[in-house]
Amino acid sequence: MIFVISLLTPILLYICRYFDDNRLTSWKWVFDVVSLSPLILFWGAVLVVAWFTCRFSFYEKRKPMVLFVTAFVLAAFFWPEPEVIVDAARYFTQAKHLKIHGISYFAKNWGENIFAWTDLPLVPFLYGLVFRFLGEHRILIQILNTTFFSLTVVLTYHLGRVLWDEDIGFWGGLLLLGFPYLYTQVPLLLVDVATMCFFMLAAFSWVNALEKGGAGRIVLAGFALFFFFYVKYSSWMMFTVIPVIFIYFFIQNPGRSLKRGGAAGLLAALLIGGLFLFYKDIFIAQLGFLLEYQKPGLKSWSESYVSTFLFQTHPLIIAAALYSFIAAVRKADFKYVMVSFLLILFVVMGVKRIRYTLPIFPMIALMAAYGLAEFKNKMVIKQVVFSIIGISFVVAFAGFLPLLKSLGVQNLQAAGKYLNAVSGENVIMISLASEEAVVNPDIAVPMLDIYTDKRLQYEEVPKSEQALERARTSPLRFTWEYPIPEFYVLGAGKQDVDALVVISESLDQAPPADMASKFMSYPVRKMFQRSSHIFQHQTFATVYHK
Repeated sequence: MIFVISLLTPILLYICRYFDDNRLTSWKWVFDVVSLSPLILFWGAVLVVAWFTCRFSFYEKRKPMVLFVTAFVLAAFFWPEPEVIVDAARYFTQAKHLKIHGISYFAKNWGENIFAWTDLPLVPFLYGLVFRFLGEHRILIQILNTTFFSLTVVLTYHLGRVLWDEDIGFWGGLLLLGFPYLYTQVPLLLVDVATMCFFMLAAFSWVNALEKGGAGRIVLAGFALFFFFYVKYSSWMMFTVIPVIFIYFFIQNPGRSLKRGGAAGLLAALLIGGLFLFYKDIFIAQLGFLLEYQKPGLKSWSESYVSTFLFQTHPLIIAAALYSFIAAVRKADFKYVMVSFLLILFVVMGVKRIRYTLPIFPMIALMAAYGLAEFKNKMVIKQVVFSIIGISFVVAFAGFLPLLKSLGVQNLQAAGKYLNAVSGENVIMISLASEEAVVNPDIAVPMLDIYTDKRLQYEEVPKSEQALERARTSPLRFTWEYPIPEFYVLGAGKQDVDALVVISESLDQAPPADMASKFMSYPVRKMFQRSSHIFQHQTFATVYHK
């Protein structure tokens, strides 16, 4: 029965795919790129593997290591994914400033000479450290983000183990591998996966400090809260779970909880307050802009709960999570509030952007594990969990990944790889914006730089007044306000130029007449013109070289 239900579930989702309004990996777009028939075969195969795997218990020992390695290996399959969200340009640019100028420069200039838009500094700082000490390579950031993802799986296990028992923790950690959307975010140069990791670190260390005490646990909790505070603005509402956890332990033992929680909270407050005072003007300006511009825009950027909790996760995870409410009420288990509170809060507040919901996926996984634990037959639980993971991985790897690799942004990835094989170091970039441009094509400069080892230099082509005026209300306004960093500015001195790259929104866009002579010296032309026609904007790249 588990086999049949597990196989029918994605088929039913396929039939109802037009209800999926996800803005990146909608099932209705996926099946314009891939065929259902091979997926059914893959689903059947992984369900057979799940049935056999649950008959063995080799993974019962060293559970944290098994969870970490499994998560890392599965996520590594998605490293070939292109950067599909232009926000990556900001984080890359901030990190590159640190790589070129050093930690002190980054600390003094972040938010001023280093364009920060509405970002917080922690993750770009970590990316910058990687670039400075290990090298400016995308794969290194992907390894770091995959490590964040794998650590989140392990932290989910530990939180479930501390709150209930080892089985619920283990099932919760495994079920986090059953969210297909999550796999697509791991390889990207963004902050969402890191946010999820730091949130779970804060939640687990806070619980551990309140329950067990000890100087080491209290200090870890204080630093974890500090790190989580400075990872992403939209995650601040998740801090509401911290007092919820404290209240539970305070009821159990008021004096002990005040002592432990007060010490950890004071350390976190001193760290958070100190950094806030240092960047006070920047943070206040960013918060004002978020309220003025971004908050009203959330309504037009949202996705339905049907999409998020059925198509982009797994229906059986959500079914088990909903059942867990009944189980917790029946047991009068107040610890359950710690993991369910944020989901309830998000639903009440109407938070419908999946990238804002992503950091609480581990809590949803723990809720589902709690519900599944009501089944006393562990073989049944194992088969359900392994079946969910198998189905979700196939959806992500054989469905979502081919879709994302078919998008126009893949042209930059292909162009970067091509440039790496061209002799020479210096490449001039020219971007052409149409009158109806949604995204400023100048943002392709750092996006291309993510993939290439060449030294990119930007030659500006003026934008029309109409395009600039329309950009003020655009959801991608930051691409128009993004200042080209000095390390991309074309030098005034004479130098050898080894290649030219033209970025455009349409294949018939021609460079300005006064630039036509530049192309005469480069007889070889390679065009990258993949287009999925899903999004309003397109990114075409043409490389000219000798």
